[in-house]
Amino acid sequence: MMILDANILIDFCKCDKTIVKLICHYIGQIYLATPVLYEINEIDEDDCREMGIILVEPELELAILAAGEKGPLSFQDKLCFLMAKQNGWTCVTNDKPLRRRCENELVPLFWGIELICILVESGGLPLEQASELILEIKKLNPKYITDIIVENAFKRLGIIK
Repeated sequence: MMILDANILIDFCKCDKTIVKLICHYIGQIYLATPVLYEINEIDEDDCREMGIILVEPELELAILAAGEKGPLSFQDKLCFLMAKQNGWTCVTNDKPLRRRCENELVPLFWGIELICILVESGGLPLEQASELILEIKKLNPKYITDIIVENAFKRLGIIK
């Protein structure tokens, strides 16, 4: 079970929304905090249902905790972290401060590109399509998807570029 940060979902939706449905089918359930959905212009609640994403309204105590915390994370990032920690979910994000917070508190993590690799490994996505998708995401989001992330994904998948 995974909770996604907005940047992951935006990248996937800009490239190919069907990837999200494949991830839910082949890898595991995706959860999305409702405040995160509200910062994403690319999809709405109906799209989430169609893709297999379960929307979760954060508990009031978590929302208050997230709103009151100081630090570099946005309110939505804090919610992703807190909900992952509370529920034992894997946090899927490309955001480095959120990744550091998860690492420091031993919350399981994936890069968005890792989900594509796992999707290939589980038989849910052809290798060629994965390669194209990874390069498309890199082009759309060069700030977060570095050359090293792409190289590691290609190495994991046995792709030589």
